[in-house]
Amino acid sequence: MSRRRLPPIAVLVPLLLAHAAAQQEVGELDLLLDKLGRYLEAYEAQLAGVVADERYEQQQILVVRRNRTVSENVMDRKLDCEITFLLGSDEPRWIGVRDVRRVDGRAVRSNAMRLDDLVQNRDQRRRTEEVAKIVVASGEHNLGSMRTINLPTTPLEILRVDQHPRFIFKVRGRDKIDGTMTTRLDFEEFDEPTMINSQDGTPLFIRGTAWMEPENGRLWRVQLQVRPKKIAAGQPSEVGSRLRVDFVPYPAWDIMLPKELSEEFFILGGRGNGHARYSNFRRYTAVAPKTPSR
Repeated sequence: MSRRRLPPIAVLVPLLLAHAAAQQEVGELDLLLDKLGRYLEAYEAQLAGVVADERYEQQQILVVRRNRTVSENVMDRKLDCEITFLLGSDEPRWIGVRDVRRVDGRAVRSNAMRLDDLVQNRDQRRRTEEVAKIVVASGEHNLGSMRTINLPTTPLEILRVDQHPRFIFKVRGRDKIDGTMTTRLDFEEFDEPTMINSQDGTPLFIRGTAWMEPENGRLWRVQLQVRPKKIAAGQPSEVGSRLRVDFVPYPAWDIMLPKELSEEFFILGGRGNGHARYSNFRRYTAVAPKTPSR
């Protein structure tokens, strides 16, 4: 029995519809990325110089195996910090600076410049040096490995428009956050050199989701996973870290500000998590030099 051949039009129509749908999706994605890029470009100037209080609670769990018994060694830490958002003259443009003031209720002594003086300092070289001191000193108080990506500015740096070529973006539907309809954008870093490396220089690839308002590009939430492209033999499959930052409107300044940060990190023989909340936002501006009296 001979097979009945479909008329060419029956095959052509589905192909044309699929092509049109793909073109529409590409057009929507381009429009969303353009709005996101424009929003973050304007947001840089709005957020620069803002200082907030941060309450950061961390927990580390080490798995201890002795003979046939398995137990967990749990360590908790509470950090009271100040955090500020600066614009650097070099890459990365976004600089999040965490200044740890108290660890488990005990004051931390520091030789570095305090944040209010740092923000107002007009000497760019001195500011850069002081930022490095604060970042290193504060990073030493983290449980787990030394890391500097656990900051609410990390998603802002990653999603800047000049970083878009590093990622493959896809539109993944819509979600409501606090009554506002947002569009979900998935993104995945695909090539080296990567934006983030481990302490030993291993490239770490970023995969994540951004929830943004499609009308104006405002970010409400960003979730990231950072991990090696290939997992070495003997390493747990969940090696790497996860980070999520939620933003909330701040009507007094007509701006979105970080509400909370949560993280998961994995270390040799264990895992950890952290949760930070932000409050008492205030803004510092650079102080103009005094005019000499005559």
